[in-house]
Amino acid sequence: MIMARLRTRAERGDTLVEVLISIAIISLILGGAYVATTRSLTATRDAQERSDGLKLVESQVEQVKNIVATEPDDIFGSAPASYCISAGAIVTSTNNACKVNAAGAYAAGKKPEYNLSITRSGSVFTIINSWEGVLGNNTSVQMKYRLYE
Repeated sequence: MIMARLRTRAERGDTLVEVLISIAIISLILGGAYVATTRSLTATRDAQERSDGLKLVESQVEQVKNIVATEPDDIFGSAPASYCISAGAIVTSTNNACKVNAAGAYAAGKKPEYNLSITRSGSVFTIINSWEGVLGNNTSVQMKYRLYE
């Protein structure tokens, strides 16, 4: 009879304290995994935004090269002080056509909204792309293109 009582006490299961400690440990592990995953996804998205921003600047450089080769008077004569090139045409940088998404289409308020701007000083074109990044900071990519005669 004494053995039966000892056996039933040993088979009663986990105590409430043991269950709470187990839940706390599992919560800490899952919380740490969530934080690590969130940081990783944010860093990946930031890198993607920078890559897209650089591609848009490179696209503007190629369009400047094309216009200089085909219609140099458009760039050297009538271009405004700050502009971008949209669908092969020069438009002022305040125009909505200079606010684009990653694909180069009009952004329509979607984030990130890339703001393209080209300025010229002599034979040097400065192409700037700025946007509000996923990290909440203002980010920009700048590239210069020198025209050699």
